[in-house]
Amino acid sequence: MAESFLRLLYASWLPAASFFAGVLNSIAGGGSFLSLPALFAGSAAIGIGAVMVQATNTVALWPGQLTGLIAFRKELREYGWELLPLGTAAGIGGWIGGFLLLRTGNHMFRQLLPWLLLFAAVMFVLSFPLGRWLQTLSGGKRHNKLLIVGMVVVSVYVGYFGAGGGFLVMALFGICGVHDIHEMNALKVLTAAVSIGIPAVSFILAGKVEWRFCLVMAILAALGGYVGAHYSRLINQAIMRRTVAAIGFMTAAYFFVQNYAAHPVR
Repeated sequence: MAESFLRLLYASWLPAASFFAGVLNSIAGGGSFLSLPALFAGSAAIGIGAVMVQATNTVALWPGQLTGLIAFRKELREYGWELLPLGTAAGIGGWIGGFLLLRTGNHMFRQLLPWLLLFAAVMFVLSFPLGRWLQTLSGGKRHNKLLIVGMVVVSVYVGYFGAGGGFLVMALFGICGVHDIHEMNALKVLTAAVSIGIPAVSFILAGKVEWRFCLVMAILAALGGYVGAHYSRLINQAIMRRTVAAIGFMTAAYFFVQNYAAHPVR
């Protein structure tokens, strides 16, 4: 009876979490704060390891990044081949991150998960004040070489975990002197699609995707992304980001408690 109830709860929670994850990603980011716990909730009952959960989440949320490419296609065409070096850097970093995830054991990733979530939540809280300060570090100059190297480093994190990666990319732009809003949007969309897409392909080829849930998540996340983008102008961005950060802290706390309950300190 209890197992049946948990399966029913999981079956209803995951679709809802996937839809709202797409909404959050299109408005403020942080969709993984919802989709990851939903996947982990039923992982023990259906035999999915922690690494497969993360890989499935990455693949499922990738279509939402592709819709961003479509939305910014005009800006991307304007920059053309100038985007190739940065896109390549994002792809290399994303592949390294995906490679590292596949080499991480389930137990190790479960131990790292709350710390990764906590880091992502802190990044959301600091996004506005830290972002303004980082923009002053460029000294009014454009540092293209630093941008390429930095994109590789940031994309390693994106390929490995992803949550909060959007802010890290925006912070990198500020440090390297990229301040034009149209260019920032184009670069962010491109690098996100590549740094998530490359490891997603790696996870698929490695057989680390649970397709029974991934396909449903992908469809609902893409639908949520469309709805979120359509109504984003009606939503207070600052309040939304604080809400996302609060969800992130609660999710991190939940996994800290889960890890402690499974392995109490003696």
